[in-house]
Amino acid sequence: MTGYVSLALLLSFAFCAEKELPVTTAPPATTEAPLPCANKPCNGSAKCINLYQDYTCQCPYGYYYTTSGCQEGKVFPGQFTVNVTYSDRMANESSSEYDKLYKIVTDFFKTTFKSQTDYEETIIVNIKQSSAKSKIQNKAGTSGTSVTVRNMFKVTTQLNSSEVTKLIEDAMKVDSNFNSDSYEALSQCAIYGCDEATTTCQDTDGVTCECKSGFSKKDPEDKSCSGCDNTCSEEKHMHCVIDSNNVPVCQCLPNFQKKDGNCVECDVGYSGVNCSNNSLLILIIVAALCGALILGLIVGLIFTSLRANKRQRNPEKRHLLTEDYLNKRDTLEHVSAINSAANDKIFPIIRTSNAAQVNRGFEMSSPYEMTPPTRLPERDYDEEEYEISPKGDGFRLQRRY
Repeated sequence: MTGYVSLALLLSFAFCAEKELPVTTAPPATTEAPLPCANKPCNGSAKCINLYQDYTCQCPYGYYYTTSGCQEGKVFPGQFTVNVTYSDRMANESSSEYDKLYKIVTDFFKTTFKSQTDYEETIIVNIKQSSAKSKIQNKAGTSGTSVTVRNMFKVTTQLNSSEVTKLIEDAMKVDSNFNSDSYEALSQCAIYGCDEATTTCQDTDGVTCECKSGFSKKDPEDKSCSGCDNTCSEEKHMHCVIDSNNVPVCQCLPNFQKKDGNCVECDVGYSGVNCSNNSLLILIIVAALCGALILGLIVGLIFTSLRANKRQRNPEKRHLLTEDYLNKRDTLEHVSAINSAANDKIFPIIRTSNAAQVNRGFEMSSPYEMTPPTRLPERDYDEEEYEISPKGDGFRLQRRY
């Protein structure tokens, strides 16, 4: 049994040896070379620009690059059309499309100005699609590429703009890569890049960007003005702000508005920037209306209460008056039972000892009768003998003692 197992193992090893097993190898490590500008090859204030397989050093406007750094020079700007199909990749300076265009342009101007010892370099400023027809227009009808450049000469050159333009136009007539009728000399202000919103370009004695009225800048070399002038101050209730277009604007402080060129306080009820918030005015109006409504309700309530008091007496007072009236009525009925004739008389009839004899002349008409009495009552007693004395049920005459 052991022999069979050993034989099986030997056969399996032999089968595996005849069959080729796949060999896996690790991929080689790829190491990209650093870009040329990583080594900072440019001197001075020059800016290093990485090209497709090379680099170039570019100086600020008005300067050209040498091995010793940036040198002041004279600028001759211009624009022309290259018979190369435009591509959006040309905006990337490290692309192959830009590298192709860059070599065509720089080689052309080196050839054109090879006899001019004052020529230094050509710098591409802008690239865009041209609207002019190209000599090598493709089947789709795509136009060429418009290129804006600045040709740099030494500051001591004797050439002027017209002479430089003549040299370029003559060279384009024999070079098929260019539209010979497309070259146009430009002013320095056309390519310098002054901010049109805040500055005015001046190229009389070197190109500069002068701030417009109401603006200011910290650095004279700046191409835009990022601040307001000294007329915008807090003493005048003003401050400088940046609007949505990144343009400085002098505005009135909050809770102020501009009138006749000055910043004055907002009217009552208004607030905020330029007094545009009227929420306080709405609150004042609502409060006034509510106050008037409450005052009207109070006045109406007082008037209603007074009117109700006039119509309805006090129950306690009414009860007292009723009792007083009943007492008087009982008294009058008691007196009437004694002497019914006295109810219609103001003064009682005075009787003498002779009760049967009645002094008719003393009788007086009732004060409640509508007709006046026919005659005045006659007095049938002596004033010195009788006097009026109060009784519980009225007044009576009694003798004086």
